[in-house]
Amino acid sequence: MNVLLIATNQADRYMDRMVVRPLPVGLAYLAASINEERHSMRVLDLMFSDDPLSEVSNAVNEFEPGVVGLSIRNLDNQSYFDTEWHLPGVKSVVDEIRAASDATIVCGGPAFSILPSECFEFVGADLGIAGDGADAFADLVDHLERGDDHRSIPGLVYRKDGAVVVTEGRFTSNFNRPPRLDLLDMPRYNGSGFGVGIITKLAQAYYQTADSEKFSGQDWRIRPVGEVIEEVRNLNTEFGIQKVFFIDSGFNIPMSSAKTLCKAIIETGLKIRWNTNLRPGECDAELTGLMKESGCSLVLFAEGRSESSVTGRLKQIGNLADLCREVELPFTLNITFGEPGETGHSVQQKIDFLDNTAPAFATTRVGARVLPNTQMAQVALNEGLIKSESDLLKPTFYVAPDVRGWIADRLREESKKHPRWHLS
Repeated sequence: MNVLLIATNQADRYMDRMVVRPLPVGLAYLAASINEERHSMRVLDLMFSDDPLSEVSNAVNEFEPGVVGLSIRNLDNQSYFDTEWHLPGVKSVVDEIRAASDATIVCGGPAFSILPSECFEFVGADLGIAGDGADAFADLVDHLERGDDHRSIPGLVYRKDGAVVVTEGRFTSNFNRPPRLDLLDMPRYNGSGFGVGIITKLAQAYYQTADSEKFSGQDWRIRPVGEVIEEVRNLNTEFGIQKVFFIDSGFNIPMSSAKTLCKAIIETGLKIRWNTNLRPGECDAELTGLMKESGCSLVLFAEGRSESSVTGRLKQIGNLADLCREVELPFTLNITFGEPGETGHSVQQKIDFLDNTAPAFATTRVGARVLPNTQMAQVALNEGLIKSESDLLKPTFYVAPDVRGWIADRLREESKKHPRWHLS
């Protein structure tokens, strides 16, 4: 069977300014899972496309796939000031495939897994996969080729008697095959933004809620250090890439794992520049020192929610900033204004904190993008911002009543004084 994989993401800006083209690493793992002794495969990455729908049509007509897999990275750009909803573009891709072929269209990816039923209905796919898609998709393709009943595949989304069904359970990818980076235009990704992405660990849950901040080593699928090192080495030897981004929502958690990876980079003599995310909480001077020594050049701080008070959260971030400054490790900050309970006093606290902390650059966000299965979603329901969590398929931002009428103007004025502050 001919299998066409399409990376639909075309969002190439960070904070609407910096060019950042994230490598579709999930799709590369998906491609690695396909048994090419049984199936012919082609990958179409729309990131660099000037005319994506024409490229989709041409690929479908030339390759004549039996199955088309679409990877959906983000629902939207999460920007209050310049909101972009990405799903209509994905729907256009589905419609273009429909016009040219009767291939089975399968959707998946991080964004799809947030609201699988709603996303499935909106884009109009034939099937969907919620959760880790690599092994599930490979299993589905084999079932489709044989003509077997595929409805028992964990995480499968399909229609039955006019209703959308999501099969219980989720596949868990094990990274036992290296990603097929050779199928992507690696020279064009080289040097873009924060670096070519390499996964270091994933959360156990197929969808981690925004409010879940307390992680331990038991909550993660941590990749063996040797595999990560080999992938870094392969990027260098095969593609000449030395700038990487470790995909990890909290590189420092658990701290022992982070230190082991840093030491391995140092011991193997890999000459790379790398960036990652740090989460307030578990960190010490030894770790930031090892990060700097192993080639880390920038860290992105998450604001975190493990502390309920603004004062407590800012103190945690400040402690992390102090550790980075001690080893001259640049960092960025991402601060949300307008969260539940926000007042004029807490707004001033955050502005003063940004002034005093002086990050390399900062993102000041108006409103919190509301996601399902979170405390924020419950607040939005209680206050009538949404009727159900299904409404969250579209970009929805919560701004606290006490600041709603003036916070956007205030941050516009502050950003004029601070060229390194970027509104979102």
